[in-house]
Amino acid sequence: MNFFPFRKKTNSGTKSGHLLGPMPLFSSLTPEELSLIEQKSRIVGFKRGDIVYQEGTPAEAFYIIISGRFRLFTRARGAEPEATLLYFYRGEHFGETSLLTGNVHSASVEAKTDAVALTISAENFHKLLQEIPSLAIHLSRSLGRHLTREELGYSSHRREVRIAAFYSAANTEGMARFLCDFLNVLKAETRQKILLMDLSDELGAHLPNDFRREGESGFDLKEMDPSQEGAIQKAILASETSFDYLRFTNNDARDTEEKKFATLLTHLTYHYDYLLIYLPERSTPVTVKALNYSDRVYLWAEKRTDVFTFADKKVTELCDDFGFGKNEIKIILPLQEDGDPAPDGKEAMPEIRLFTMPPSLQSHRYRYEKTITFLAREWSERLVGLVLGSGAAYGLSHIGVLRVLEEEKIPVDIIAGSSVGALVGALWAAGYDSHEIEKIAKSLDKKNVFFKLLGFRDISAFYRGFFKGNQILRFLSEHFRDTTFKDLKIPVKMVATDLLTSEEVVLDSGSVVNALRASISIPGFLRPAQHKGSYLIDGGIVGPLPVRVLADMGVRRIIAVNVLPGPKELIERNEIRRKAFHQSFQRQGHWKKVIAKTLDRLQRRYTSNIFNVVMNSIMFGSFEVARMEGSGADVYIHAAVPDAHWIEFYSADKFIQEGMKKTREQLAEIRQLLVE
Repeated sequence: MNFFPFRKKTNSGTKSGHLLGPMPLFSSLTPEELSLIEQKSRIVGFKRGDIVYQEGTPAEAFYIIISGRFRLFTRARGAEPEATLLYFYRGEHFGETSLLTGNVHSASVEAKTDAVALTISAENFHKLLQEIPSLAIHLSRSLGRHLTREELGYSSHRREVRIAAFYSAANTEGMARFLCDFLNVLKAETRQKILLMDLSDELGAHLPNDFRREGESGFDLKEMDPSQEGAIQKAILASETSFDYLRFTNNDARDTEEKKFATLLTHLTYHYDYLLIYLPERSTPVTVKALNYSDRVYLWAEKRTDVFTFADKKVTELCDDFGFGKNEIKIILPLQEDGDPAPDGKEAMPEIRLFTMPPSLQSHRYRYEKTITFLAREWSERLVGLVLGSGAAYGLSHIGVLRVLEEEKIPVDIIAGSSVGALVGALWAAGYDSHEIEKIAKSLDKKNVFFKLLGFRDISAFYRGFFKGNQILRFLSEHFRDTTFKDLKIPVKMVATDLLTSEEVVLDSGSVVNALRASISIPGFLRPAQHKGSYLIDGGIVGPLPVRVLADMGVRRIIAVNVLPGPKELIERNEIRRKAFHQSFQRQGHWKKVIAKTLDRLQRRYTSNIFNVVMNSIMFGSFEVARMEGSGADVYIHAAVPDAHWIEFYSADKFIQEGMKKTREQLAEIRQLLVE
């Protein structure tokens, strides 16, 4: 019998590709292909303000961002000031346009933060394109999106235009209503120009009357010249308050004139910021061209069975033939009247968005609007993610961070948390404000903290952990009751650790209480939580600050809060306590000095108890991991109280004040992040 089944999954025969696997560009590659890329690349670090390359210089390398943020900009010329064109974030890449076209760089790139990038020389870049066809397909889509005005006689500066394709399993009023609501919310969020292009002959009948015009025949690719401004504008149904609509005439040219379609698309990218192309299910040269220009795809699954037929087939086709990654495909599934279907899908299936169509119940309407707003902010790269790290009582500093975010009205769209960070984040997402969470924290004092969270009845057989965890479950249930992740007002991702494989497990469905019980299962203290045939322990073991969880989802603006004390804080704590003891000792008489020395020796001996040994060992190792993970965030807040102990759940005030203080120190940086 194997009493200690600690092991790690391994991929035999090749390198694991752990550095490249989560990145969208490489998500569809095999382990062998990932290993080949690792061999032909190198990691380069950049300091804030470093210039990666200058406009006008020849292309020397291809860059994939591992951590940090970069800015693409043009230098000032005469009366024209310096202009920022766009920002690049973790998982994105740049430099490929000049490598593929053979032109010099049309703009410069600067590191906006300390950053790390994977670089591939020009020579190795072209070799990889020959050896990995799927990589070439993905980059051809990238080149299609990153159009230059030179094609239309404008300046050569690149302009970022977001293009998405939309497929539907059924053309229904519900689908059309969602599409209109989604684009209207996108318009309200971005205040930019949006065009819906209809390549089918079925969408128009389900759109509101605003998008129907008597005698309107649409754009005829066979008869009309796509380079003529007048012909295009005449076919577009424009709206000042909503999105514009362009329907294509139903004839053979709609399926075969891919060159004319590409010319039209190129023209439209200099009049619109967002293009959503509604595609028929059948594949034609025009739909292939549309997908080559698209940066993401939305799949409307009208009912649950569509996920396993229509959507599954499309996902496979999009990944294999067009190089789309998992995060670039979103399946939209409305809830049925008989309840939440919660389809399981396959491991490789993209995230499925579930919501209830209005207007039945107010809670349903809220969920519907929340989903659409999240999708709109996600596509426009406006999502703000908050990462709350592990740290036992140190995690009460998160309450102070939330207090400042509330007071300054800083929006948060999604939360990732580990251990106590998951707990505080879940309370906030469930609707408790920082003052209510503070009240919950202060309900624990020196007299009752043990009995409220643990208690003698909760003592377990020591070979599994000192405590069963049932008392903590009861405490959590008082505040969450039967809350599920779908009931939360803000999406939350909780991190736990698989005891058998050491893998990071992200919990985001089902019971919030059960997920929290797993994420806070401190090894040795609480029994591991059972989960799908395995056991989960504290998320802080492998993911004390889970920045990567949000970065891999495509969240571009991440605020990370690390509350773990580092060597500096621990040295400061010992110095504070040594000085306090010395000052108190000098003021006392002989016998009191003897008693004080005795108590000090006992306290030092107590410091090496098994609980301190376990917790400090975990936190010492976790601090460096958290600090490294924090380097991938846009704003990194280190809110660790020097003069504190991990068990001080009864001293909420000093932790909350530290969280508020550290967050206010970086308010300017947070506000700057929101406007970039």
